[in-house]
Amino acid sequence: MARTRFVWVRPAFAPAEMPGLVLEWRRGPDGGWCALVTWVESRGRVITAWVPADELRPVEAKPRTGSAYG
Repeated sequence: MARTRFVWVRPAFAPAEMPGLVLEWRRGPDGGWCALVTWVESRGRVITAWVPADELRPVEAKPRTGSAYG
């Protein structure tokens, strides 16, 4: 769990998934993985919080080449 990546975040009690950026991974107190994630709520508030891995889903996308032409 060492890569920084884009994820879909669904925190407990949230009505929908939101795009987020994983900044760091660590083991939680129960031994499971948690990620430090930043995302923007639907009302525009920026959140950075430790989120359990089971509340995250990877964003599947093709890698970009860095060129405007693909």
